[in-house]
Amino acid sequence: MEKQTKIIDASIVVKWFVDEENSKKALDIRNDHINGNIKIIVPDLTFIEVLNALKYKGKTEEDLKEANKDLWDIQLQIIKTTSFTLNKAIEIALKHDITLYDALYISLSTIYGCPLITADKKLADLPNVQLI
Repeated sequence: MEKQTKIIDASIVVKWFVDEENSKKALDIRNDHINGNIKIIVPDLTFIEVLNALKYKGKTEEDLKEANKDLWDIQLQIIKTTSFTLNKAIEIALKHDITLYDALYISLSTIYGCPLITADKKLADLPNVQLI
């Protein structure tokens, strides 16, 4: 049986490093991936978004470098942004009046036929999006 695949956005990944609302749910998703129960896919901009958010949450250089190492160690499936995925993101961003960053995650969920898991309430009503 093939593993269930999920796209997660930076709002979920940040919760792996910062104790905030729904951090436990986010950590459960991470642990399901680590334990081989699910496969997590992210676009290549995710780590930059996460580390930037952590920087603005007051993390030190050492914290950021450790988080960077942890992100790579988890072995998420990282999808390179292409002209095709960006064109899809442009369509979604304009249709739903959201950022291209957010639309890129949704474009991957459409392409891969799996849900986008997010903590971003403004995305909750979009197709194929699950809010934690």
